[in-house]
Amino acid sequence: MPVTVVLDTNILTVPAQFSVDIFAESERVVERRIEFVILKSVIQELEKKLENAVRTEKFKFRVALDFVERCTIIGLDDITSAKPVDDQVLEYALSVNGIVATNDKELRKKSLERGVPVLFMRGKKRLELKGTVR
Repeated sequence: MPVTVVLDTNILTVPAQFSVDIFAESERVVERRIEFVILKSVIQELEKKLENAVRTEKFKFRVALDFVERCTIIGLDDITSAKPVDDQVLEYALSVNGIVATNDKELRKKSLERGVPVLFMRGKKRLELKGTVR
């Protein structure tokens, strides 16, 4: 059975910013088969960022949206979707015993405090896993 990796908005911009294949890197680091999941609210956040981005930043959000096709897209119930996107990502990862993939320091900290492993960028060249995968 694959492990679920829930992708946050900012981790999806890594390929455009640092030329790192987050999918291959995730599999290398986790050493297991992975189901990549993206929440609809993360897609909406990326679309909003693309819409409001200055011309030089639009590229990274377009690339991030292209990667959505490689993921399972999950819609959450109305109660959960009213929460901030980072909270939704964490709650979903908790519910499936998954991993959160993010570069957001606050989300990393919250995830680790709640026992959720985190994948994040290290040194602009690779991903690193902190926490224990179940």
